[in-house]
Amino acid sequence: MSYTAKNPGGAMRSKSATLALLLAGCVLATPAVAQPDAWITAKTKVALLTTAGVHASDVNVDTVNGKVTLHGKVRSGDEKDKAEMVARKIDGVRSVRSLLQVVPARRETVVQRSDDHIKAAVQDALQADASLKSSSISVESVNNGVVLLGGTAQTVTNHLSAVESATSVPGVRQVVSEIQSPDTLADAEIVRESSSRPANTTQSVSGTARDMWITSATKMRLLADGNTPALDINVDTRAGVVTLFGLVPSQQAKASAEADARKVSGVKRVHNELQVVPQAKQEAVKVRDDTLRSDVKKAFENHEDLKDINVDVKNCVARLTGAVHNEVQRLEAAVVARSTHGVCSVQDDLHVSD
Repeated sequence: MSYTAKNPGGAMRSKSATLALLLAGCVLATPAVAQPDAWITAKTKVALLTTAGVHASDVNVDTVNGKVTLHGKVRSGDEKDKAEMVARKIDGVRSVRSLLQVVPARRETVVQRSDDHIKAAVQDALQADASLKSSSISVESVNNGVVLLGGTAQTVTNHLSAVESATSVPGVRQVVSEIQSPDTLADAEIVRESSSRPANTTQSVSGTARDMWITSATKMRLLADGNTPALDINVDTRAGVVTLFGLVPSQQAKASAEADARKVSGVKRVHNELQVVPQAKQEAVKVRDDTLRSDVKKAFENHEDLKDINVDVKNCVARLTGAVHNEVQRLEAAVVARSTHGVCSVQDDLHVSD
């Protein structure tokens, strides 16, 4: 990995147009193509962390069916509005729901460090992340505490990991990213829990990648649990700590979701911030299994990569069999099936084809 410092003066200003596109989430030439939820979440996190005036270290992000939910604390109404605007600009986002709370920050001690010291500290932080060895990420400049990162990241999670590492360095006021990263997620970034246990991975895997595994494994458990409204529960993981947020209809559903999260390998703690909002009248959905099967198949036909999946439904439980190309499609299939009106849980028996 190279770490090349450049003159911080005009270079940063001359690239403002490029940075605007990057901060909006790497706009693609074909905006009609749907992006996986995990990709949208990662890109949203990068955008929030690299946007001036947004302190994203206390913001959780999750995406379900293209709907982004923001949760956590911000310092002002303007910061809340800016965070929502940034999320809406990410390619593939259909809507944004904000659960952000405005909590004015207490007086903070500002760490005063020279740009040279900050540059050296950021370089050390990047070098300490073994997962970035295969990427070529450079510290392009540091100007009055504003760090400009450039180069190429091998994966989307490597991009996010580099930005998070730089942001955590004392004295850094803002991180601006010109890092180029793939527009797709690799299987190594979303792995089926039974085939890879985050807690036992080697040092070559970043904490960011482990967190994404934990998030996807937690979601799969929720989707398979008929006691939880899985599509209304948001999941975000940071350093092995899972935060659950969103709305559930009962304390039982809230407890069941927490129990599911705790069963996932690699989870250190669970912050259960789900809000219980009882539904005044819940209409029981009773749909014949053969009708449900037909509805799920129709939903899959709207997704080119999912249309060949086999579906069987018994007592409102949708069992998925067949092959998918990668782990991203496995999770997408479970979400689409659970989104079908009347499906109460999903049994995932899919396998990833070679």
